[in-house]
Amino acid sequence: MSFVSLFLVFLMIWLIIFFMSLPFGVKISEPKVLGNAKSAPDKPNLKLKFLISFFLSFIPTIFIYWIINNNILFDLIINY
Repeated sequence: MSFVSLFLVFLMIWLIIFFMSLPFGVKISEPKVLGNAKSAPDKPNLKLKFLISFFLSFIPTIFIYWIINNNILFDLIINY
């Protein structure tokens, strides 16, 4: 697996985990400000969600890298 392929796998996994983490811990601001959406979050904590999704993405990326480099999926298909 090349470095570019590994990076793209990591990026796709990171995006999925990041978008899944966006709704967690969101509190809607109580004083409704004119011009903002009613559902606008008070503090979305994007930096924390960015870092958490960054570090959590390493686990499935390493697992996929291990599967591809050890030909595990290929061996399962051939032996089936």
